[in-house]
Amino acid sequence: MTLEAELDAAVDDDIEFSFSVTNTSTEQLKLTFSSGYRGDVVVERDGETVWRWSDGRMFTQAIQHARLAPGETLTESFVWSSPSPGQYEARATLEADTEASARATFTVDS
Repeated sequence: MTLEAELDAAVDDDIEFSFSVTNTSTEQLKLTFSSGYRGDVVVERDGETVWRWSDGRMFTQAIQHARLAPGETLTESFVWSSPSPGQYEARATLEADTEASARATFTVDS
């Protein structure tokens, strides 16, 4: 089972992250999530965490499943409001029984 992950960061007043995982195998893939926590984004500047999407959030405590056919993509979106100017690195992770992650760098102008 193979997943290819990609993270895009659209910079405006807020940062809109789009995290996609694509099933690159020839078999259907079943993903199992232990809760409503399906993915996360952590943003760092100079090696220090400055924002984490999941901080302060609560998630349903129910097992969820997603099936991805060969070539099918699952996309999760996250928004970081009012970031300070600077250069950042973001890392998105899939919070399922199959690991996938992606990184993106971006700059917020003043």
